[in-house]
Amino acid sequence: MMLERESALDLVRKYVTKENNVKHMIAVGAIMRVVATRLNEDSNKWEVVGILHDIDYEVCSGPADHTLKAKELLSGIVDDEVIEAIMAHNYENTNVPIDSPLKLGLVACDAVSGLVLACALVMPSKKISDVKLESLAKKFKSKDFAKGVSRERISRCSELGLGLEEFLWLALTSMNNISIKLGF
Repeated sequence: MMLERESALDLVRKYVTKENNVKHMIAVGAIMRVVATRLNEDSNKWEVVGILHDIDYEVCSGPADHTLKAKELLSGIVDDEVIEAIMAHNYENTNVPIDSPLKLGLVACDAVSGLVLACALVMPSKKISDVKLESLAKKFKSKDFAKGVSRERISRCSELGLGLEEFLWLALTSMNNISIKLGF
């Protein structure tokens, strides 16, 4: 069973009240959709995984039970592959292996969304549309910029057969396409 995008968003809004958290999930979903299309994967499934990946963010107690609560919330609503992918993005705490393109995609797309947003926020306009690929790539290499963004997770795009520059471009383009919804 697979949710459509709007149903996934409705479900997220039942558990997530902070609009910035919802926007993050929408951004990750958008990146997931574009990456899935590029890889000839199921773009609807990938987008829904991106949207749902932090559904328990406001109800879990922290990293130790993040995604475990999501499993409870999503059981019987989405298939096990979706739940497994969501749990894998917190693999350090769930020990769910990252052993599929969907899981890899979520790990990399979740991280890159933070880098794109951080780049937008340092622009005078605070707009994603003003972020250029060259500056995004440069900020990726700068260890002092957006220290909370895992470059290791972003670099896992190579395991999907995507070069870093192409992956950054896909992320930037997809977030720019929905920048009005994101407010950046």
